[in-house]
Amino acid sequence: TVMKDKLFSNWGLKLLSLILGFIVWVTVLNVDDYSTTRQIKDIPVTLINTDAITDKNQLYDIVSGETVDIIIKGRRSVVNSLGASDFTAVADMSKLSITNAVNITVTANSPSVNNNISITIVDNVLQVELEEEQTASLPVTVTTKGETAKGYTTGVPVSTPNLITVKGAASVIERIEKAEVQVDVSGRSSDVTATCTPIFYDANGEEISGKKLESKATGILVTVPVYKTKKVAVKIETTGVPAENYKVVNVEYVPNEITVGGPADVLQNLTEIKIDDIDVAGCNEDLESTIEVAKYLPEGVVLADENTSISVRVTIERNISRTMTVSAEDITINNKMTDYDYSIQFPEGNTVVISGLSDEVSKLTAKDLKIIVDAETLSVGTNTVELSIEDSDTYTIESTCKVTIEVTAMP
Repeated sequence: TVMKDKLFSNWGLKLLSLILGFIVWVTVLNVDDYSTTRQIKDIPVTLINTDAITDKNQLYDIVSGETVDIIIKGRRSVVNSLGASDFTAVADMSKLSITNAVNITVTANSPSVNNNISITIVDNVLQVELEEEQTASLPVTVTTKGETAKGYTTGVPVSTPNLITVKGAASVIERIEKAEVQVDVSGRSSDVTATCTPIFYDANGEEISGKKLESKATGILVTVPVYKTKKVAVKIETTGVPAENYKVVNVEYVPNEITVGGPADVLQNLTEIKIDDIDVAGCNEDLESTIEVAKYLPEGVVLADENTSISVRVTIERNISRTMTVSAEDITINNKMTDYDYSIQFPEGNTVVISGLSDEVSKLTAKDLKIIVDAETLSVGTNTVELSIEDSDTYTIESTCKVTIEVTAMP
């Protein structure tokens, strides 16, 4: 037919046209998808075989090379579709050099992409610092923040565990001064229980943290008792004997009462805090001391005052001796018999020696000594009596004298 003749006529020319069209298409395609280069930054570097270091009780810290940049070359359609997540960068730590460096290798995640591009690493070296690993055991220090409800205070906290193990680089471990957990007690009037993560501090109170430090104790159970408070008196006494001829005159201290907290049954029976070990043995001058009151508290009782100390001043003065002359008028005879006369004489002297503080002794008179003789001990006639004089708070009788008392019937 005519149509069929037209379809199969000049087939050679038609085939040539088809081939030429294909060549043009391929040419255009290649011109449009030309070869190009592109930089991709910050590809994370994965470390493998790190046990080659850690098995030697060493730790590593990356100095440089934690990420890597690459330049890729290939068809524009391929290159432009790629990002950092399409590549894997690896550093094999088992191949670490004596300079603590290792080469980084980068490959595309897709094998087909890998075969159609070239990869150039901008800086293909990962540098690390090595340090000995060290382990330490640290007690847990519990601190509180905030103020309890009015009339309450915190007791001694209890933590479980109370000792934790931490390991890390020796230079870090050696800086650790304490492991601390903190519990908020704001407005509380009953015990507080909390689970806390320890924070590590150096001697300057600066927090220590980082990848060079590891502790498995992330959950420490802490109980902080909260007690009612009570004001109690402070009683201070001295112990020991001052130097010869010296005497304790007065003991002053502030404060004379403190606020404490504790279990209800303990506080109920607590009326005073007694401090009886202020040692004045051998002292010949005033003694001043600052006492930390906490060590004198009964078990289970805590100090609720901000001021934890008591200031004490013990006044010590020298004793003096004084010889006093006694007359018959200074002696009182009690229980006299009526119709009898009592006459006092001093056959061997009429002096009495007393000792005491200068201010007190110097102003005494013989009458102040209150010398008394009981007439019921006397008989009619001549009686020899050694005067008996009692000590007082301000003086001591060192020696007395004898008197003769003549008892005669009145005519």
